[in-house]
Amino acid sequence: MKNVLFRCNASRAIGFGHLVRCLALACEFKKRNCQITFAVNKNLKAIKLIQKEQYTIIEKDEKNSKQWLIDTIEKSKADILVLDIRDELDKEILVEIKQKFNIKIVSIDDPQDKRLVCDYVFYPPVFQVRHLSWEGFKGKLYSGFEWVILRDQFLQYKNKPKPLNKKLKIFVAAGASDPKCITPLIAKALNNLNVEFEALIVIGALFSCKKNLDMILKKANYDYKVFQNVDNMAEIMHMCDFAICSFGTSAYELACVGVPAIYLCISKDHSLSASMLEKRGFAINLGEYNKIDLEEITKAALKLSKNADLRYKMAKTAKDCIDGLGAFRIAKEVLG
Repeated sequence: MKNVLFRCNASRAIGFGHLVRCLALACEFKKRNCQITFAVNKNLKAIKLIQKEQYTIIEKDEKNSKQWLIDTIEKSKADILVLDIRDELDKEILVEIKQKFNIKIVSIDDPQDKRLVCDYVFYPPVFQVRHLSWEGFKGKLYSGFEWVILRDQFLQYKNKPKPLNKKLKIFVAAGASDPKCITPLIAKALNNLNVEFEALIVIGALFSCKKNLDMILKKANYDYKVFQNVDNMAEIMHMCDFAICSFGTSAYELACVGVPAIYLCISKDHSLSASMLEKRGFAINLGEYNKIDLEEITKAALKLSKNADLRYKMAKTAKDCIDGLGAFRIAKEVLG
C-alpha cells in the first residue's frame, strides 16, 4: 500500500478547481489501495469537501509553510507527493524534500520552475507547455486531452443520450467563487438574446457576486434557474444545449459530456489555454473578460442558438477529444 499526499489550496480568491481536480485523482489512487492524505489551507468549505470523502486532513501552518510541508510528509509517511499549487513552494524546497525522503513528486499543470525537479508532470493540451524551458528536467512529461483529470460523475453522463429540449437550455457558470463577477456579466448579456431559452445558472458556496446577480435577474426577460453548491454538476451540464462560462476545470467537464461552450477568461494565460479548445472545434473563446463587451457575448450565444447542426458537430468533437480517463491514466502511470 502506497501513501499519497496531496498538496493543494482552495479559497474564494483562487476558486476550488485545484481541490476538485485533486479529489478526482485521489479517488483513482484510493481504488488502487492507496492511503490518501490532503495537506490544505484552512478553508471550511475545502475541509468539508475532503471530509466527505473520508480522507485524512492536515491543515496548513501559515507561519512556516515550508517546514510544515516537510513535517507533513514525515507524518503521513508519504511515498508520493502530488502538487497542484502555484504559490509558496520553490525548486529549492523540492530538492531538499527529495534529498530527505525517498518520494516521488507529481506536478499537475504547473508553469513554475519547481516542476523541473518533479518526477512526473502532467498538463492538459495547452500551448504554454512548449514555450516553457525544460533545461535540466529529468522526469517524465505528459501533455494532452488524455491527461485531463475529471470526476467520475462526468464519465457516467458521457455516453448518455442528450435530452431533446423544447426550449434551449444554456448553462452559465464561472467557478465556485467567481472572484471577477463574470456570472452577472453573462446574465446581463443574455437579456439581449432574442430567442426563447432557459438559463441554468450554477454558483458555488463562496460565490462573491450574489447581490449583483440578483439585481440583474430581477430584470431578466428570460427564464432561469439558479443552482448553488451542487453535487450533480454533470447532470445539470448534460441537460444543456450549450454553455457560457469562465474558462477553467469546467471547460473539460463540459466537453466530456458533449456541451459546446463560449468562454470568457480571467487572464491572458487562461485565454491561451481556451484557444486550444477553440482550435479543436468545440468552443468559442472570447478572450479576457475585461476586454469583452456585452454585444460580443450575445452575438456568440446567438450563433450557437440558431445553429443546431453546429452545436451537434461541436459536441461530437468535444466528446471525441476528452474521454474522461485522465485520472485513471495518471494513477496507473505513477504507480507503475
